[in-house]
Amino acid sequence: MQKPVMILAVTTLTHIHVIQTHGLIGLRMLDQPFMTDLIEANAMSHMPNDIDIYSASWGPTDDGKTVDGPRNMTMRAIVKGVNEGRHGKGNIYVWASGDGGADDDCNCDGYAASMWTVSINSATNDGQTAGYDESCSSTLASTFSNGKSTLRDAGVATTDLYNNCTTTHSGTSAAAPEAAGVYALAIEA
Repeated sequence: MQKPVMILAVTTLTHIHVIQTHGLIGLRMLDQPFMTDLIEANAMSHMPNDIDIYSASWGPTDDGKTVDGPRNMTMRAIVKGVNEGRHGKGNIYVWASGDGGADDDCNCDGYAASMWTVSINSATNDGQTAGYDESCSSTLASTFSNGKSTLRDAGVATTDLYNNCTTTHSGTSAAAPEAAGVYALAIEA
């Protein structure tokens, strides 16, 4: 029997979206008092032969002015994962494209725009582009999140910080883990 696909959610807390029958590992790294290249590199290279997909819902500030991305060690960790992870099959790095809207551009986000990551945007419950989506050439796909302010429960159902159910999780931070779940199903097929 094939081992379940393992997904590493790198975030401040773990949201389990569509990954019910698959393994999920949560790695908290963004609750540090400051972020370093070493902390990011360690997260992006955590158990590369056991983890199939890394899902990240963070990046540079969504202000339309910040151009930032992974530093040297983090980029090396991602490239090594893509080329050598999963015992040579390669890790998949799914990245939220950002929620800066029309005033921002995820081409300025070195994580989402990297040729080594898969950038994911959001679609509303009626299939339209979400108002907060950033436009860029690196975006491969969109998955459901929200964007309709007239619908109170138009977000993604998940657990919140207090282990309660919420139906209003939103943004590309909700969309990227959904895409990771789809990739997990594809790998397992």
